[in-house]
Amino acid sequence: MEPSVGLVQFESFIRVPEIFFAMIGVARYGERKGTLLARLKQALFWSSCANTGFCLIIEHIYFVKAAGNFTNFLQLTALAPCMGFTALSFVKIMTVRLNETKLTDMLHRLDALFPRSNVLQERYGVYQYNRESQIVMTSFSILYMILIWMFNLLPLVSMVQGYFTDGSWHKQLPYFMWYWYDWHQPGYFALTFLHQNWGGFTSAVFYLSTDLLFCAIVLLLCLQFDIVAYRLKQALPDDQQELIECVRIHESVIELCNELESMFSPSLLVNFLSSSVIICLVGFQATAGITPADLFKFVLFLVSSLVQVFLLCYYGNKLIVASSQIPYSAFEGQWIGASVSYQRSLLFVMLRSTTVQKLTALKFSIVSLASYSKILSTSFSYFTLLKAIYEPNEKNIK
Repeated sequence: MEPSVGLVQFESFIRVPEIFFAMIGVARYGERKGTLLARLKQALFWSSCANTGFCLIIEHIYFVKAAGNFTNFLQLTALAPCMGFTALSFVKIMTVRLNETKLTDMLHRLDALFPRSNVLQERYGVYQYNRESQIVMTSFSILYMILIWMFNLLPLVSMVQGYFTDGSWHKQLPYFMWYWYDWHQPGYFALTFLHQNWGGFTSAVFYLSTDLLFCAIVLLLCLQFDIVAYRLKQALPDDQQELIECVRIHESVIELCNELESMFSPSLLVNFLSSSVIICLVGFQATAGITPADLFKFVLFLVSSLVQVFLLCYYGNKLIVASSQIPYSAFEGQWIGASVSYQRSLLFVMLRSTTVQKLTALKFSIVSLASYSKILSTSFSYFTLLKAIYEPNEKNIK
């Protein structure tokens, strides 16, 4: 049977992250395993991981070798956020890879709960949810793709500009990394440039795809909380069957929230801790008197980092708000005049739903907008300290 015109499909909510997953060889939702295509995708994924891991190792070697010289301080503060970005992208994609079976099962269960008729989708606001999902995911994806290709290709633009200015190639690489060979040689330069571009692009896709999948799942959970709230509010007096169905959905969604918390909590902690440092260092680079091209690049990096953390906190906060409405919706329902047994059952539902569902960073911090303000405050404190250390030493060097 063909879907009705305008009907929102479940896959629409996860289409954007799945496009990025396909780019790095992660199996899509519902895709068959054991086929030739699946094996090729697996080879792509592990080769991408190997190249990105190699980039991270030689970035660390460069950092250690340059750390003893204060004159390289700007290089170090430019390299450190890139290292943090790459390391965090590994943590994120491994969270998905290690929990691939659980995530697939979670998506199947959310798919089973998803409303599939035009009447239900209009009633529960599915169209609005889907519109928000598409706008946020598309905008975030465009921002990160512009960011990574700015980093990857800006040296090439600079080289071409230099060639037309003085007729010579001043070879540059996108990132500071240590090599045991002379990468300036023609053949070596092309391979080194390509491997750095591949590593940078892969890191961005690791980062982006995982965050988008997380946001999509949270949004689908919020939709289910809204459905339960609506049905409790509209339930007829003494409609025990409807109440039982609401309880069933509510318990299932709570279980899914707990599973999402157990899977993503470690990576959220790493994300929050590293983001404070990354935002600080990127902000420092943007105010350190660098070239206009580098300034634009790092301002874009700063905006992307701020948006990324905001999205996680925004959707964590959205889950808190969505789950907290259940007892109020039950109270606003048509329970007056109902039987005592129905009222007692409804009271149990209200008591059970007073525990707000929230995501945490390994219990150290709740993922919410309040956490976002704390991260910004911490980043600014680090930034102030870094500026206070750098400026006197810069004057001494001069």
